[in-house]
Amino acid sequence: MTAIPEDKVPKGTDHNEDLALDMLSVHTIRLLAADMVDNASSGHLGAPFGCAPLANALWGKIMKFSPRTRWMNRDRFVLSAGHASALLYSMLHLTGHGIDGPYEVSMDQLKQFRQAGSSTPGHPEFRMTMGVEVTTGPLGQGFANAVGMAIGEAHLAARFNQPDFPLFDNYTYVLAGDGCLMEGVSSEAASLAGHLQLHKLIVFYDDNKVTIDGTTDLAFSEDVGACFAAKGWNVLHLADGDNCDASVYEQMVDEAKSQQQKPTIIIMKTTIGCGAGTGVEGTSKAHGGKFSNLEELRKKWFSAEGLRKLGGQVELQVAELVKTELEGLKAYGGLRGTTEIRDVLPKFFVPLPVRNKFRKVGEHGDALASEWERMRQRYCATFREKEPQLVKDLEDRLEGKYVTDDWQAVAEKYLQKELSVIDANLPSLSNLVASEDNEPASKRQKTAQPVKRMKYKAGRVYVAEVLKDFAEQNPALLGGSADVASSVGAHFPAIQGHFLPARFAEKYPGASYAGRYLHFGVREHAGVAILNGLASYALIIPYSSLFTIFYQYGLPAIRMAAISKFPVLYIGTHDSIDLGEDGPTHQPVEVLPQLRAMPNLLVIRPANVDEVVGAFRIFAEQYTRPRQIDQYIDPKPLKRRPVFIMTSRGELGLPFKSNTVVGGQDGVARGAYVVHDCCDNLKAPPTTAQLPDIVLIGSGQDVALAMQTKALLLEWSKKLSDQFQGTLEGISSLKVSIQSPALLKIRVVSMPCWELFDEQDQDYQDSVLLSNYNDILRIYIEKASTKNTGHDKYAHFSVLMPSYGLSGPAAEVERKLEFTPDFVAAKVWSSWIQRGRRLQLAGDEADQGLATWVSHLSRRAGAH
Repeated sequence: MTAIPEDKVPKGTDHNEDLALDMLSVHTIRLLAADMVDNASSGHLGAPFGCAPLANALWGKIMKFSPRTRWMNRDRFVLSAGHASALLYSMLHLTGHGIDGPYEVSMDQLKQFRQAGSSTPGHPEFRMTMGVEVTTGPLGQGFANAVGMAIGEAHLAARFNQPDFPLFDNYTYVLAGDGCLMEGVSSEAASLAGHLQLHKLIVFYDDNKVTIDGTTDLAFSEDVGACFAAKGWNVLHLADGDNCDASVYEQMVDEAKSQQQKPTIIIMKTTIGCGAGTGVEGTSKAHGGKFSNLEELRKKWFSAEGLRKLGGQVELQVAELVKTELEGLKAYGGLRGTTEIRDVLPKFFVPLPVRNKFRKVGEHGDALASEWERMRQRYCATFREKEPQLVKDLEDRLEGKYVTDDWQAVAEKYLQKELSVIDANLPSLSNLVASEDNEPASKRQKTAQPVKRMKYKAGRVYVAEVLKDFAEQNPALLGGSADVASSVGAHFPAIQGHFLPARFAEKYPGASYAGRYLHFGVREHAGVAILNGLASYALIIPYSSLFTIFYQYGLPAIRMAAISKFPVLYIGTHDSIDLGEDGPTHQPVEVLPQLRAMPNLLVIRPANVDEVVGAFRIFAEQYTRPRQIDQYIDPKPLKRRPVFIMTSRGELGLPFKSNTVVGGQDGVARGAYVVHDCCDNLKAPPTTAQLPDIVLIGSGQDVALAMQTKALLLEWSKKLSDQFQGTLEGISSLKVSIQSPALLKIRVVSMPCWELFDEQDQDYQDSVLLSNYNDILRIYIEKASTKNTGHDKYAHFSVLMPSYGLSGPAAEVERKLEFTPDFVAAKVWSSWIQRGRRLQLAGDEADQGLATWVSHLSRRAGAH
């Protein structure tokens, strides 16, 4: 229920007793949260009850924020204990977030807590609720995100702040529980935050000693303060975290801010479910679910009589405030237009003094946001002539344009330079004539003088070179690697410097918070989660580059980025058994399918340098357009999403020139394209006679393997045709017309991105894969994937990894596991010559589409 209009409240009500107002605010927060959970019959109340005093202090006294605008210098709050979302939504409602707009956190939305389609989901979700900074729920993710936000503030302050112009000067506050600190990601992130001396990061640790299964001493007995002190944190203790007095928390925050060398953790001794009564508060029963004694609690906290029974002087003052509210309800006509009189304030009710208190804080924040905008305008006017590039960079980023106009031209220049070398040395593959150029490498090596072939750079080198240009042209790029930068090519010290405290400058030239490279150390999970915090903070393009296999440590954080639609760039190298000697522990045969299964994530595995540049272009386009509020809040338009570029340790490139007009950049943008067709110099859509017999599909290095397989199949087909023709000539006396078998017609398709291909219209998909023809055999080749991982959506057969890889030189491993042209060609040939056995049976006509045919293939012939 909304509060009574101010002009209807009897005059003379005392609103100036801070402590009484703090207590009434805490009661209001607890009961709002309890009503939400009770209404939904689902949710968590232990933390909202236990941390309501902290929330009252943070939103009522400590933080600077604007309920109406996402101004850049607002303080950030991260609810790492995301299950306590009822607490966060209560505060966003009380402070008026989104008020008078389509994204208001209204009382109606509180009543729709945990209901489908509401903006108050079970755990906080970025873009779903105004005022929610990051998606949290999996414990520890929010902690690491907050470290990313603190890094973002430190970096942008170093980049843009000038004397008298503190454009970026905010704090990041975190509420974390016992579970958050047990998670390894929090420990990794805390270690890095201490090393980086992120003093504007303040964590409140809800130390209530209770988890779902019981008290924490079942599994957690470490000295948290000592652990954080050892990591370089400023450790403060609040002995009574149940205290309703907001000034206590103000004092703790002031002490945290009094030093500028360390992040701070404030260890609050709290009671889970504080105030919920004997048998519930302080026990694991308080963690989840609604409280059966809610109406008793309402009588205790929201009636004058109940408050007087508590007996304290402050409670008596609160009783007078509640009495005034009850009298106001009577003067206003009771409840819902009736004359009903109650002695207890109703459900979903916010007393006027509480509403006024938080709304005034919000209005003050709106004024601060306007003041910041005026400062920004003065900044731009002051430095436009002195620092034109700096001012342009700031203005562009604030408008949502993080990528400079020059980047695409630089990338195109790089690409043309690479292609000029490739085109000059690359042979053609004819569909009609078997030539020396067509012969696979395995056959050529048996001759005395093998034909010299194009030697490509490694995939990781191409990606690193494009990334280097991207970093040089775009100062918004900030990211790092988990101690493998020298192998994956992720760090360019002369361009990026090092994001480190200034004390490292003497040892590492370029070390400062203005540096754009983060040394994550061997902390993959925290490193990837930190990127989400950077994305949330805004004005930064976050990226990481690792061995593909090591992203498995960070998959939970990638998943959160996909849910949040954060446009983060992930680069994964060493993407298959091509990794070689490090063996199956490092060969990521299942990571590609895992990533493809993740909604809202673009996974791109380029086949050549053209596709590499195209992949970067797809990512960069997300940062070239202004953003509106719906891109932060509305979950429906998928305007931004993370991108994962996966590439090889070894050479990346095609063995023959393409014979189609579609280039790699355009092909990547559509997810898949024909890289080598079955007819040479085809200028128009193929006729029926020009359709292929077989379509070979691949991604990454496997497109080259598919082309080499095609060359070998053409050779075998030609030999078979020649032998048959010779036989016919030997029996020419027969007066029977027998035609020599035609050469195989084979199309090769590069499919770098399933997600983009699936977004194309059906006509385009059919034009590439010819899936509307049941008599064209489609086979997918991919040594970076295991079987039964979705390839049957595009192909009848798949040549995939049967299990994990092997340790050994890459070429030997590929031969052992049958990923060479001769092995693959043999499988394709076998499938082709037995194709008649795989046609539909007479009784199958009623079943339409691919499913029936695929089931027959697997039942009769097995799978390769």
